[in-house]
Amino acid sequence: MRENIHSSAQRHISVMGCLLMALLLLWSFIITPIHAQVERYEILHLTDAIVICEYLPHPRLDTTYVEGNVFIYFNGRTVPFKTYSDYNKYLIADHGSNVYIPECLLKTEEEPIENWLDYNYSYNLNYSEHNRWSPWIKGRIESNDFYKRAGKKTLYVVFAFEGEIVMYKMKRKIIFAYGFNDGIYKVKDTKSSKFAVLKKAEKLWSLTTEEANSMHLKKVEINHIHRFRPD
Repeated sequence: MRENIHSSAQRHISVMGCLLMALLLLWSFIITPIHAQVERYEILHLTDAIVICEYLPHPRLDTTYVEGNVFIYFNGRTVPFKTYSDYNKYLIADHGSNVYIPECLLKTEEEPIENWLDYNYSYNLNYSEHNRWSPWIKGRIESNDFYKRAGKKTLYVVFAFEGEIVMYKMKRKIIFAYGFNDGIYKVKDTKSSKFAVLKKAEKLWSLTTEEANSMHLKKVEINHIHRFRPD
């Protein structure tokens, strides 16, 4: 009788110990920051990709737009895209990697003001004439490649791309682009676990009329807009 009670007590203690261990592991999983998010990356050389930048109309400010998503289209795929190579360095620093990351992705190659003045878009496409962000006039974006789609108010800057990108696969979705809520207009965070980041651009050029038509895009005769972003 005593042996049965003793055995039952031991089993109870063992079960409770397992439950306690499971709870501790679960708690540690919840409160411990998740590191090493990069599971896979691949450097691709593209020769005929297309970059698509969205600009959403502000509901209360004429000729003012809110930056939307940016995509790159290649080989029948459309993926979220960061247009500056420095993001590779920030991504690894912020999220860590489970795989070896080459030094070329961790160092900075650009000189912001010099490259902007020289239209040198090798490491930042926003220095190019196609989607040129001004450092002097806050929010001004210049381009001769503004497009719209029939019946839509969203503006697009669209141009062709040749160069290298880095395709990432993350362990889970991360915030790829932060939104905002200023009380008048709300933009949600963009989250993704698969996306591309610029490594180095070699050549950019405007779409042909036939290419634009195939994407149901019609060129808009403007050469600049004002981009709204709350401070």
